[in-house]
Amino acid sequence: MYQRLSEYYEAFKESRIKKRRFSESLWNELIQEWAEHPLFEVREIGQTFEGRVINQVRFGIGPMHICAWSQMHGDEATATKALADIYHFLTQKKDQFDSFREILHQNISFFVIPRLNADGAARWTRETALGIDMNRDAQTQYSPEAKILSDWADEIKPTFAFNLHDQNRLYSVGTSPHQSHIALLATTGDAHGTWTPSRIRAGKIANRMYKNITGELPNQIAKWSDEYNPRAFGDTFQSRGYGLLLLESGGAGWDLEKHSLRKINACLLLDALYSIATDSWKTESLELYQQLQTNERCIVDIKLKNAPLQCDNSVRADIAINLKEQIDEHGEIAYSWIIEDLGDMSIYHGLTEIDATTFESVKGQKIEKEKIYTQLQFHEGENIVFQLSDYTAKIQP
Repeated sequence: MYQRLSEYYEAFKESRIKKRRFSESLWNELIQEWAEHPLFEVREIGQTFEGRVINQVRFGIGPMHICAWSQMHGDEATATKALADIYHFLTQKKDQFDSFREILHQNISFFVIPRLNADGAARWTRETALGIDMNRDAQTQYSPEAKILSDWADEIKPTFAFNLHDQNRLYSVGTSPHQSHIALLATTGDAHGTWTPSRIRAGKIANRMYKNITGELPNQIAKWSDEYNPRAFGDTFQSRGYGLLLLESGGAGWDLEKHSLRKINACLLLDALYSIATDSWKTESLELYQQLQTNERCIVDIKLKNAPLQCDNSVRADIAINLKEQIDEHGEIAYSWIIEDLGDMSIYHGLTEIDATTFESVKGQKIEKEKIYTQLQFHEGENIVFQLSDYTAKIQP
């Protein structure tokens, strides 16, 4: 089913959402449309610290309860875009997926909070307006959003739950040079890592997801460490028996808006819902999931090997350069570069690696750790052989 959905994706992509950071007014427009559609039930379940409405969107009337939430961290919106695609898909009709939609509608009830940390989304920050990382607030629930999430899940009592995130785009699959595009985790519900029935359910869905995408993302799928963290919602909900699966969107090369991962999220989740509605998930094993390598931090954007650090070219070392994003005066994501580290970078793989042994520095150019750059140049004689702005230009608009 995943492959069929993937081939059909452009027909149900929500075209109004073009970037990871989109306006609150567009979000409210979408919520209003879903509220007016007979297939959905939209209700306010609470408000953020700053008074923004937190909505639940429900689809389906079936006995199998499934919940999901996105943007627990305000600057992690890839799955939010995918959920908008899913709602667009569910409202379509008279195509090859009519029976698919009917099976979902009759067999599952899908409850979603599609923009949990709306204050953080407005600021484009990870934390809530109180400065709290909500995913470390599962026990104390100091943030109102954390209490809303906890009470909401307890009301639903889901058999499956999907915690949807974006992770640092520079995670690697193990210590390999491969960027982790998608990461999964069937969280543990106790310090012993027990494979409870709840965790087994999540692991089987993870196994299915891996099988679906390994062909298009070879060596680019990882899993998070399953070390128990009682402050995290994933571990907490697994301890309550909610079949919690963490789905993380990582890096996607120069596609910084993560269009490709948005598509994968939408199709993976729809396929997972179908497998739950039809009970086909039960035939999955855990073998492939358990063999996945864990996320490690072994990647930098650009690695210059043996590059000159001074204008006279007398001192050389490796230079690790990473993209840095920030919000500009127009509210758009803007990119610059930061020198992450200098010295022996042999434990890191560069998405771009360049042997700079013969490079010469530019007069007046300073190489400084943690300094932000928009331009950096190296020459060989009269020729420019490295120009940092060339890499900025590679970012997919």
